Amino acid sequence: MEIILANNHGFCYGVKRAVEMADEAANKEGNSYTLGPIIHNPQVVERLQSKGVHPIAEVSDISEGTMIIRSHGVGPAIYEEAAAKGLDVVDATCPHVKKAQQDAKSVIEEGRNLIILGEKNHPEVKSINLWANNEGIIIEDEESAEKLQIVEKMGVVVQTTFSQFKFNSIIDILEKKSKNLKVFKTICNATQERQNSAVELARNVDLMIVIGGKNSGNTNRLAEVCRDVGCTTYHIETATELEPIWFNKIQTVGVTAGASTPDWIIKEVIETMKDFAELLAAEGQEEFKKGNVVEGTVVQVEDDRAYVSFGYKTEAILNKTEISYPAPESAKDVLKYGDEIKAVIMNHIKEDNPIYLSMTRLAKDEDWQYVIEAQEKDEAIVCKGIDAIPAGLVVTVKSLRGFIPLSQGDVHFVKSLDNLVGTEFEAKVLEIDEKKNRLVLSRRAVLEVERQAKLAEALKNITVGENYKGTVRKIMPYGAFVDIGGIEGLLHISDISWQKIKKVEDILSVGQEIEVKLQSFDEESNKLSLSLKALTKSPWDVAEETLQVGDVITGKVIRLVAYGAFVAVNDDIQGLLHISQITKQRNAKVEDYLNRGQEVEVKIISLNKDEKKLGLALTELMESKETEEEAAE
Repeated sequence: MEIILANNHGFCYGVKRAVEMADEAANKEGNSYTLGPIIHNPQVVERLQSKGVHPIAEVSDISEGTMIIRSHGVGPAIYEEAAAKGLDVVDATCPHVKKAQQDAKSVIEEGRNLIILGEKNHPEVKSINLWANNEGIIIEDEESAEKLQIVEKMGVVVQTTFSQFKFNSIIDILEKKSKNLKVFKTICNATQERQNSAVELARNVDLMIVIGGKNSGNTNRLAEVCRDVGCTTYHIETATELEPIWFNKIQTVGVTAGASTPDWIIKEVIETMKDFAELLAAEGQEEFKKGNVVEGTVVQVEDDRAYVSFGYKTEAILNKTEISYPAPESAKDVLKYGDEIKAVIMNHIKEDNPIYLSMTRLAKDEDWQYVIEAQEKDEAIVCKGIDAIPAGLVVTVKSLRGFIPLSQGDVHFVKSLDNLVGTEFEAKVLEIDEKKNRLVLSRRAVLEVERQAKLAEALKNITVGENYKGTVRKIMPYGAFVDIGGIEGLLHISDISWQKIKKVEDILSVGQEIEVKLQSFDEESNKLSLSLKALTKSPWDVAEETLQVGDVITGKVIRLVAYGAFVAVNDDIQGLLHISQITKQRNAKVEDYLNRGQEVEVKIISLNKDEKKLGLALTELMESKETEEEAAE
């Protein structure tokens, strides 16, 4: 059994720095405390406690001595509270976390809506939000991002240990939620490198062992990304959790560790696995070589296996999993008594030990050559979907197992490829590594060729600025995709109506036929921008035609501000009634003259369609309500 350690694993700079600072504090005179566990690793916390560094929950739990702020950071109030008590503060906040805190603060200061990508209950995320006056909206997944309202300006800060794969997916969604999006990618480089190494390793081994605290967010994400690529993964804290049965018939094992995992725990786990490997090797020692191709006759068939005679003194076992891929429900569905087969000997022949054969191993050599030639010729091959996982789709190509990443499953963004399970379709080969049993394909590449052909034909018949009849094909939170004769364009939610709408579904439905205007076409990206509201005049165009400076009209007060009032002259247009056009009294307060909802007679004194501004004046200047009341008395 081969054990492979990921290139990037274990302690990161911030964690190592925090532990070293805690060790230094332990050597000082007086008591030392950490505000919460210094890092998310129970073994490290216990070791520090044995040296006199004790974790506490609140600053109020300390009367004197040294307080160590852990790597996850805290809010400004903690520093103030510690200073008020005269405590000696050792700030072990990770520098990357500090940057995320300051970036969050700057987003709020710039007047942007703050989005924090991370775990809501993680101490790091809480500390980041505290530096932003707790005004941030915390998003953990794509589903939560889809529910966000569209805003003018948005700023994004990310938990330093957040999954980079999930980050990219969520940012794609947030780009539709604001036209002015500012992203601070505060994911620590060490975190990205650790995840990349883990994913690469998981794709090429039979089993992954992830070492680290069960309460460690970054370690849990390492296990998550390994499982997402379809690799069996176990998350452990120490070597005592390892089970020998995990490694039965396993050829390669990958090992990685979270940022809070010390080297001594990693070494202990690897040494334990080496001991298991030696035991398993001793149990299965074989005397002769394997790999010979034999021809034999099926002499017995059961549901799980068949028995094959190939001239040796005992019959060989052909398990149903070695007959074809995917395996048949029963070996009887494929083989019968008397069938002649060709297969490979899977194990060395040893006295009194069973002999195992494989038909799939023999077929794989031919099938690898088939996919290699397809890649060289850039030809599509037929595959079948067998299992949808969060990262994509597991497929079969003849006897081979392949994988289609989620991003390569369709020309549009999709959350899952469940609809392809059990279906056959064409795909192109992206990557091949026969030694590592790695085959990556793209259905998108095939669909894109078809799409480009349809696009080229459709583009001959469209002109920017023209109106077209189309059919709504797909509705998203940020708009709808409309087919206008073989090519889809995006009808953004802001281009559906002159009035603000909350949900696209309130106006449109899938299959609905509508007329739209082609606003723009990006030749580089082949993206079409459509508009429904452009087919009608804007409220301000109508206002310019129906309203004239000097007109006297009746409006309703809808909002009071320090410098005047906004008056609605119809459902779509509102104008500013400046305080100077309400009364001649100096230092007057608008609320002394007008009430929200009050109808007033006003004269139009200015109208600017381009700036969407309407200036109003009262036909008669008003006296304050207080004056009127005094006169009444």
